[in-house]
Amino acid sequence: MYTDQFAPYNFINEHGQLVGANYDIVNALCIKAEVECDFKVMPWKRAAMLVHKKPYSAIFSMAQHTNRIPLFNWLGPLTTARTYFYKLKSRPDVTVNTLNDTTLYSLGMVRGDIYQSLVKKIGFINGQNLMTFGEEQQYIQLFINNKIDLILGSEHVIYNQLKPYNVSLLDVEQLTELPVSNDLKDNYLAFNKAVPQHIVDRFQRAFKVLKQERSLGSFIAPYSNN
Repeated sequence: MYTDQFAPYNFINEHGQLVGANYDIVNALCIKAEVECDFKVMPWKRAAMLVHKKPYSAIFSMAQHTNRIPLFNWLGPLTTARTYFYKLKSRPDVTVNTLNDTTLYSLGMVRGDIYQSLVKKIGFINGQNLMTFGEEQQYIQLFINNKIDLILGSEHVIYNQLKPYNVSLLDVEQLTELPVSNDLKDNYLAFNKAVPQHIVDRFQRAFKVLKQERSLGSFIAPYSNN
């Protein structure tokens, strides 16, 4: 089982342990399916490469983009999250009531971010109100220093996104939602197609039982504010 550092879904905690909402779900599925799972954490690009090369492997948390669908056998969604614009609460000059209002202000994101094409559709223009950077820390620092007005974040990820910069949820205000398709909202466990179908079926049955036992949303609760 390959995964990466993507809090609160899957990440290494301060004790060096793999934890997270999606890890907890997948680990529970391994137990229910009676399959011994070996979890490996690494950068996403390497994990995505290895899951194609290793025949008896799987990867999470993976978005089900259209071009990926034929490449894997899918299980999920594990968790679902909506994406919002955020501003600092200390910025009363930034007033957003509608989606179109967001284009009146500057937005920062990583260059090539999956949301870049979506915000361009609503009126953001590179170099004008859309500022793109090579690394997340570059635009987050500018946001904190009032040099950029808005950032985007998943409702589950935003806390962990801001935590390294000593910014809490009390310091930001959630604004309007960015409409995104389900293939960006949801994340999945994806199996290499060489994994025997009877193994995938065991996981699917375990997933069905797990959903009957408890809400998948309950797995995110322990990680939402810490």
